[in-house]
Amino acid sequence: MGKIVAMGGGFGGDDGIELMKYIFELSGKEKPNYLQIPTAGYDMPDVGSLANHARWGCETDILYLTHAYITEEIVAEKIRKADIIYVPGGNLKFLADWWKKTKADKYLKEAFDDGKVLFGSSSGSMCWFKQGFDDCAPLGEFMFVDVLGLIPYNNVPHYEGAFWQTFNEWATKTPLSTIACENNTALCYIDGKYSIKVASDRPDARVWFFDAEDGYKRYDLRQHPEILERL
Repeated sequence: MGKIVAMGGGFGGDDGIELMKYIFELSGKEKPNYLQIPTAGYDMPDVGSLANHARWGCETDILYLTHAYITEEIVAEKIRKADIIYVPGGNLKFLADWWKKTKADKYLKEAFDDGKVLFGSSSGSMCWFKQGFDDCAPLGEFMFVDVLGLIPYNNVPHYEGAFWQTFNEWATKTPLSTIACENNTALCYIDGKYSIKVASDRPDARVWFFDAEDGYKRYDLRQHPEILERL
């Protein structure tokens, strides 16, 4: 069974360190191998995350999928070696296109089945879902993007902001139920069970569920754990 930590955004400072301790525990290793796949950011790496993981004793690596030297063998080797795989934010459509082109999607699904820890924020959250709602259409408009499908819902990050709450007008345009995560929250899908983590500096942050089977009614999953349990 797989392990995914999908962050709506945020988790800096001590909260970020606590979340990484949790991710390390999920990996089952004191010093796990860390792989960053920065495709959504046009292969510009998150150097802060790299530096932190190196400082914590991890062997770190980056998979640049847009570089001309990349082969399927390189993709498979790097993903298979990793214990923790991190995807930073950016353009979800660009990510989805390159993951298909390079077959990274195939090997990331394999990594999930092998129990590796997959995590990320923004596009790095949406990429693990069946679909994401991102402002990556021409002129910065929103669109739905089909992605890996490891979690069988649509995903919206940064949902506390008015810009991302544009989704409220789009909710009925997808047949999927949607999980919308505010900043400073993370939806964790661990071995078939869902849970929510919330940063200590924003205890009121919420994760929302738009239920396609209930007329797209919106539920606060922190107030409705029974819905979370049946997802």
